[in-house]
Amino acid sequence: MATRDPEAKKRLLLDAALREFAAHGIAGARVDQIARAAGVSAGLVYTYFGSKDDLFAAVFDDIVAGTLTSTPITPDDLAEYAGRLFDRYEDRPEVQRFVNWYRLEAASTPQLHPASLASMVEKTRIIQEAQEAGTITRFLPAVDLLGVILQLASVWENATPEYSSLVAGHTRGQRRKVITDSVAALLRA
Repeated sequence: MATRDPEAKKRLLLDAALREFAAHGIAGARVDQIARAAGVSAGLVYTYFGSKDDLFAAVFDDIVAGTLTSTPITPDDLAEYAGRLFDRYEDRPEVQRFVNWYRLEAASTPQLHPASLASMVEKTRIIQEAQEAGTITRFLPAVDLLGVILQLASVWENATPEYSSLVAGHTRGQRRKVITDSVAALLRA
């Protein structure tokens, strides 16, 4: 007899939804495809998440929580923090594709995502405290420094195919070093 495990089913749905949303965005994603990939009924999607929009938000919540857990900010070594973010993006390219869809979808709504906003506020606070303690440059305000670090960490994931073709010979290690060296140079400013 099969056991009921709602949390395991939710996990399967979140993973399947991440792949479907990453491939098609919210408008193109199909709940029946998500359910099929998770091995559950489409009705269970609505039971657990309410709607496709709610499922999309739950996937984003899961991404934010996973990134915070696996890649905490380290104010004493922001270059390595950027390197770890790069590693996460490289290891899970579907996450960056999903986030790109999220940015497109979020641009059409004035509501900010609370968990993501709280994460950015906390990271900014951590950097600002390190700046006030004198351990990080004040060359840029904390919020701007965070933005530059986040963009540098994802530069390879967000590059156009044309630019990517120019650096196709770069190994993962070389790409990571460009990021960590760039952040380190920024912090010396």
